[in-house]
Amino acid sequence: MQIWKVILTTNNADATEESLYEAGAGAIFVTASGNRRHIEAYFQKQPDLNRLEKTLPPHQNLATEILPPLDWVMHSQTGLPVIKQPPFFIFEKLNQPKHPNGLINIELQAGGAFGSGHHQTTRGCLMMLDKLLKRTRPKHILDLGCGSGILAIALAKATHKKIKASDIDPEAVAMTQKNSCLNHVPHLVQVYESDGFNRLERGQKNFDLIVANILSNTLKRLAHDLANRLSPPLYPNKGASMILSGILNTQQQQITATMRQFGLCLQEKIILDEWTTLCFRR
Repeated sequence: MQIWKVILTTNNADATEESLYEAGAGAIFVTASGNRRHIEAYFQKQPDLNRLEKTLPPHQNLATEILPPLDWVMHSQTGLPVIKQPPFFIFEKLNQPKHPNGLINIELQAGGAFGSGHHQTTRGCLMMLDKLLKRTRPKHILDLGCGSGILAIALAKATHKKIKASDIDPEAVAMTQKNSCLNHVPHLVQVYESDGFNRLERGQKNFDLIVANILSNTLKRLAHDLANRLSPPLYPNKGASMILSGILNTQQQQITATMRQFGLCLQEKIILDEWTTLCFRR
């Protein structure tokens, strides 16, 4: 796999990350040096530096390099530590630990798909799921933008219900299927290659719970469909729930306002570093 690396320094990391993701970055790493932030962004297609110069916030030392062919995502995840995010315990096949007792164990191979569990957006979703599942019992569940399948598998193991999972990326679909087998839940996780809701099974119209860990611009584009696919409340204060992540702290108010337009109320939020996870209810 050919990868391009873009490097730069800036004082505005949040806005820079947003611009880089919108430009097609698949992974971004930020390190601090005093008040400055050094950013490395990785692209699977050659980025347009002239366009980046115009769209990025104020920055210095913008440069790019071509990395030698290698599965850099897989390479970067080799030997990563396990993740203990109660009630979930997540580990990768390359670094299998001794299982702790009393937690839901998830074996994961992320490959080129997003969702190793180390990113704050995924951890925020796992934390929010723990809170939500203590007070609700959803029966019809969707993981939209499933990536590696980590959230769909966590939901399947926690609820023992059938989970629908979808992603626009065929590599993510294949990885979710593989990880479902690794975790002995292929009968519970039904995976679809779909852009939004367009190719999901038509027999399932509404969901009690939708989880979407995707970029904020995609969340805004899909807001109407997301709201329409939530089940209507059977009685007051017991409506369906939706967990959204992939949202920078600077974007949370805009996402909240967008969802409010479609009748969804913000119930709770979790902030981990510069990322926010939101939980809405109809």
